Amino acid sequence: MNVRPDLNLLIVFDAIMSERNLRLAAERLGRSQPSVSQSVARLRDILGDRLFEKTPKGVRPTPRAEALWLEIRDPLNVINQALTHSSFDPALVETEVSIGLADDVHEIVFAHLVSHLRAGAPSLTLRVREVDHQTVWKAVGDGHVDLAVTVASPPPRGLGASVLLEQPFVVLHRPDSAPPATLSSYLKATHVAVGFREDEAGYTDHRLANMGHSRSVIAWTPRFASIPDLVARTGAIATMPKPIAELHAQRFGLTVAALPFDLDPVPVRQCWHERRRVDGLNIWLREQVGLLVTRHMKP
Repeated sequence: MNVRPDLNLLIVFDAIMSERNLRLAAERLGRSQPSVSQSVARLRDILGDRLFEKTPKGVRPTPRAEALWLEIRDPLNVINQALTHSSFDPALVETEVSIGLADDVHEIVFAHLVSHLRAGAPSLTLRVREVDHQTVWKAVGDGHVDLAVTVASPPPRGLGASVLLEQPFVVLHRPDSAPPATLSSYLKATHVAVGFREDEAGYTDHRLANMGHSRSVIAWTPRFASIPDLVARTGAIATMPKPIAELHAQRFGLTVAALPFDLDPVPVRQCWHERRRVDGLNIWLREQVGLLVTRHMKP
């Protein structure tokens, strides 16, 4: 049977796949829920598959629906971005946007970001909220932030992300003390470290534990901004992502050295909700924020 393609049906399908809820998909599309249900019924007839099963919180896609979405979501994104770009003008925007920034991203990029966004969208107000790898996906999923930049795991279903850069780790130390040249000297040193909430065993400590080692941390802080004063006052060393360590070294007269063991770099991701994937303002924000973060944080 020859079926004439209907792009509108695929747009509805894409919205449902992103939201996993017919009511939310209808709100996103500006349509009634019965209209969305009718589109689903038509697509079911065309494809010969149920596509979605009801759940207490919405709908769950079938394997056929998952496979179809993988094929169409990128082409739809290209089409929507092309159409949106042609009509979106940031200079006309008069609204407030909420961007979640990790502590180190905030310290390095925030001032650059405000001045850069103001040049392109003078009536845009930027509100920054603090996020980290533990909180980012909830903040994005709940709509607490329109966009976020932090170290993050790959996105859960319905949320989107792109890797902006990978951060290697280095040692920050006082210039009057030699940095650890071996793993043994590193383990014998005293350390100050950044830890978020209950995640006291940080990335470095997990790596050391996998190697069968542990280090002596004399102070934990949730703020990268606290680290340089701790290093200067105590003579302890700090293992930190290279971009923020180099900024602290420059500002506070400290020194950066290589780690004496292998520690994989961590990805810094830009994160958003799929419902904002084709929103003109969010597309523009992702472009501008990605540009600034890459420019000022890339090692």
